[in-house]
Amino acid sequence: MRPKLCLILLPLLLLAALPADAFGPLGHQTVGGIADQLLRGSPAAVRVRSILGSNLQTAAVWADCAKGVGQAKPGAPFVYDGSGPYPECTYYENPASQAAMEAFVRRNATHCYANSSDEVCRHKSYHYTDVATTQTRYARGLVGTSDHDLVAAIQACVAVLRDEAAPAPFHIASKKEALRLLSHYLGDLHQPMHVLSVYLDASGQVLNPDVGVFDPKSSTKGANTILLKGSKLHALWDGVPGSLATRLLAGEGAAAAAQVPATPGSPQSWPEAWATDTLLAGQPALSVLSFAPRDATGVWRATAPADYKARREALQREQMIKAGARLAELLRAIWP
Repeated sequence: MRPKLCLILLPLLLLAALPADAFGPLGHQTVGGIADQLLRGSPAAVRVRSILGSNLQTAAVWADCAKGVGQAKPGAPFVYDGSGPYPECTYYENPASQAAMEAFVRRNATHCYANSSDEVCRHKSYHYTDVATTQTRYARGLVGTSDHDLVAAIQACVAVLRDEAAPAPFHIASKKEALRLLSHYLGDLHQPMHVLSVYLDASGQVLNPDVGVFDPKSSTKGANTILLKGSKLHALWDGVPGSLATRLLAGEGAAAAAQVPATPGSPQSWPEAWATDTLLAGQPALSVLSFAPRDATGVWRATAPADYKARREALQREQMIKAGARLAELLRAIWP
């Protein structure tokens, strides 16, 4: 093991060197790092280290790195092709780790080649659920939910960590795999565009997809088919300012996370409760937008208030703090 000071300072130095609006992994690393700090000295921290051989901050990008696994065509081998989506994936670009990612995708996908749907490249569907902004809570059976959505994936990971079998259709091979996935999925559960989705008609008016006959063309796929100033809205919400991540990892995040109220009810009910919390917290992020009619490519262009970026960053901060607190809370419940 490296000295503790290096483990603390190295991520901060790397983050400080990144552009102001770095993409993707920062949010997940921040969530994992906050949870690591909250768990320090606990039995859960000992279990995390013994299972992972690293920490939650490092593990939190693994599920996205596995998106670098694919097939050249249906029936071809599942291969990690070195195209992990982030530079942080280089940590896992060694024969043993690449084999682990390939095995995970092989077990959890029918096919996974260019342009294959999330229903056949199924592990990708584990990262989100698309509950309509017209709803006030997450509930299985609503449009955008499924037995292999983000909430179900978290429940499957928890089952494996509790020495139970993962329910179908999940195939999770070990506690190490489950913990890697869980550290990522808790971050996804608190990113609003991974939980809620606005459904729009062709003219850009908001629809309730759970009333009447559902039109699949009305789905904005978690804001992936909404453009704001030329950028996918989903990608803007995935992006976390490097300066914010640095502050949160330097202790600000753990101090705030320690004040997050404990979640009531049984741990089995927590993922659905947290999804509902994210749904409600994130609704203003979409309700303040106005939408142009859908264009020929199936995209809606949005217009936002002048202070939208500031609002987004404030909510990102709040959600990362909650996610770190709840990841630590869940692991303490599993390993008291």
